[in-house]
Amino acid sequence: MEIYLVGGAVRDTLLDIEVKERDWVVVGATPQAMIELGYKQVGSDFPVFIHPDTKEEYALARTERKSGTGHKGFSFNTKTNVTLEEDLKRRDLTINAIAKTRDGDLIDPFDGQKDLKNKILRQVSDAFKEDPLRVLRVARFSAKLKHLDFSVDKKTMETMKDISVSGELESLPKERIWQETYKALKEKNPEEYFKVLIESEAIFKLEKPAKIDLELFKNIASKIPEPELRWASLAANSDCNLDGLNAAFGVPKKIQDLSRVFEKLIQFNTSHQSDVKSYEVLDLIEEVDALRRNKRFNKAIRILESGNGLVSSSQVSWEAISKELSVVKPSSLVLKGKEISEDLRQQRLKIIDGMLKKNG
Repeated sequence: MEIYLVGGAVRDTLLDIEVKERDWVVVGATPQAMIELGYKQVGSDFPVFIHPDTKEEYALARTERKSGTGHKGFSFNTKTNVTLEEDLKRRDLTINAIAKTRDGDLIDPFDGQKDLKNKILRQVSDAFKEDPLRVLRVARFSAKLKHLDFSVDKKTMETMKDISVSGELESLPKERIWQETYKALKEKNPEEYFKVLIESEAIFKLEKPAKIDLELFKNIASKIPEPELRWASLAANSDCNLDGLNAAFGVPKKIQDLSRVFEKLIQFNTSHQSDVKSYEVLDLIEEVDALRRNKRFNKAIRILESGNGLVSSSQVSWEAISKELSVVKPSSLVLKGKEISEDLRQQRLKIIDGMLKKNG
């Protein structure tokens, strides 16, 4: 039995990037042998084991054979005669196909170190095209490593285009698409994720085209680190087809709702450059449920305020107005039903009117 450190941990160490998790591959072992050593088996597709002390993942060396469509359309061979090189050959990129022995020696059969030096994201083999998820993974690595000037190899980009044209991307589970997207949104250059997807023609088939303003998105993302806020900021471009993107990328409902609130703010500010009416402001606040969902509303305001060039009404200070309105109480204890609603509305309109005049 031989154990090797593989994948991202080796790559990031060589790039002098913080290693967040370590993965191991085990050559020449059986599931029973791993269990007898105290490892806990997990995973239904192929044997993966959790170390009893470190809780890190140890996978048996394996080969893969395409047996269906999509990300999970594979059969696996994890027999003890599978070699380390065979295991590394099935990986996506050469920079992820470097292994390290217990003694610190590097095993690099596909010149991953050379591609690290040349800052190239290159597929290991033609088997790359068998897994459509790799299109998203390469886009994510582009976002992760853009600050180091990495770029996608020309042949690899052509392979990604072939995958996009094949229609296999549509077979990916929405949850898996969002997992890769969410990881990319946390990187230093999340705009590169969308840039590579667009270049590889992998923006999923939508009834209405989606236009992503990469420069505007980059500008906003540089000021807000939260992935959910970065996603919602796509709505800053009125042609982004927000509903289509939310559906195609499997965006969770909570983040979809945030993106729609931000979209409403952008639309309001675009159409109300001057002479804003108090009832128009209150109508929007009620429409997006800003007083009850104030945390969500404040997040949308943060996005609005973070983007240079975003349309903004100088008259409306959304955060200050919503804060003032949130403490309004009925003016009389004898009011009932609709009387309470109308009383609160009139008080809020008066507050908004005063604040608009002050800011105007």
